[in-house]
Amino acid sequence: MKTKAIVFSFIICGLVSCSNQADKKASEEVKTTLTPTINPDSTNFTIVSAQDTATSDGESISRYKSGAVKMQGMMKDSKREGLWKSFYENGVQWSESTYVGGIKFGKTTTWYENGNKRYEGFYTNDKESGIWTFWDEAGVLVNTKDFGKVK
Repeated sequence: MKTKAIVFSFIICGLVSCSNQADKKASEEVKTTLTPTINPDSTNFTIVSAQDTATSDGESISRYKSGAVKMQGMMKDSKREGLWKSFYENGVQWSESTYVGGIKFGKTTTWYENGNKRYEGFYTNDKESGIWTFWDEAGVLVNTKDFGKVK
């Protein structure tokens, strides 16, 4: 009888410990499946994965799952500040924009994945201003547009 009680106790302990490890493993899987949902044109960061760094003040870097830099720039009071750069996953620069207090202000340039310019222009208070230039993927000038001065 004593032997049966000891065996039964070992079985119960084994089941309890397996149950806790399964819960712990499920919890870890949930944590590792979170991915960033950062839009390159957004001014705020809301979700950050383990391989990203975001801060309310200082440098902020967003990465692809591969670890390559996706976007980087400075934050001040939780808003973009200064020059921000975005990259394709292969490392080619995708865009470069200047921000003041989270608002686009100044020159913006974007490139195709082959490295040729896509468009270039200026923002004033988050609105297009001045002359913008557009190229096709082969680097041929296709259009210019005058947005005038924004007040």
